[in-house]
Amino acid sequence: MTRRPVASEPLRIRSILLPLDGSPFAEQALPWATAIARKARARLRLALVHQVPHPFPPDESSRRLYTRVELMLRKSQREYLRGVAGRIKAEGPLQVATAALEGAPAPSIGAYVGEVGVDMVVLTTHGRGGLERAWLGSVADQLVRSLEVPVLLIRPTEGSAPAPRLEEILVPLDGSRRAEAALPSAMAMATLFGARLALIQGVEPAAMMVNAPMSFPAPFDEELTALRRSEAKDYLNDIAERLSGEGVATTASAVLCAGPFEAIQAAAKAPGVGMIALATHGRGGLRRMVLGSVADKLVRAGELPVLVTRPRGR
Repeated sequence: MTRRPVASEPLRIRSILLPLDGSPFAEQALPWATAIARKARARLRLALVHQVPHPFPPDESSRRLYTRVELMLRKSQREYLRGVAGRIKAEGPLQVATAALEGAPAPSIGAYVGEVGVDMVVLTTHGRGGLERAWLGSVADQLVRSLEVPVLLIRPTEGSAPAPRLEEILVPLDGSRRAEAALPSAMAMATLFGARLALIQGVEPAAMMVNAPMSFPAPFDEELTALRRSEAKDYLNDIAERLSGEGVATTASAVLCAGPFEAIQAAAKAPGVGMIALATHGRGGLRRMVLGSVADKLVRAGELPVLVTRPRGR
């Protein structure tokens, strides 16, 4: 089967955005954001979104109190950002900028990304509400669905954030061009950290056609399943060869599985795997968003950072 050349240019990272909300959980994305910024020699931008409470108090005394509280809150937020920036700079030379935004979190962050030319967003899947209140259902989820830059989602833990370690990046593909949109950002991470890419495609057994309905699982067609797996191997090997030619060590494997999530979850447990990189759209296109199924499950059920890319123009 003839394939068009897969994108082989790694993402150029010059500006990284780390949204914060003042919580220790949100700060657990700091090690990854700073490590990537230092390796890429990029500018790290710290942003905090101030949400103005509504409605505005009707009486004058309440308005004066409201104004004082607002001023104090804004001042404390600016001081917090400066404090975080100071801690980062104390660890070593790095360009760090801070921004106090205003409005609804996701739209404000999205607008800022476009205004200053951010190349990657790094944030945790939980913020101020901690593990009881997942950001994935709100801010992080909205950003992944709307931004045309990669978003690295870090799942925080109850303890301190571990130092980033990245030997291998798992890249699930399904044969579609949309899924391949994850490759440039995955290549960038592999290049920066000296990691290898592990391409994987899950192949579900092909069910054998039967004439009558059966109350138990139908047997699978071994010959057709073997053919599908062989096609998947050829596809992945072709991409792996191209990426290896670009200087990124790449392996490829097509595995039998019950479904995409099960295949990725099993592969993610292999020693050395430190990140999963995938696109928000796969074979199903816009009507079946991977984020709503596979990536969402990976973030909620796994411990690995997930690098999500939304194909441009989608």
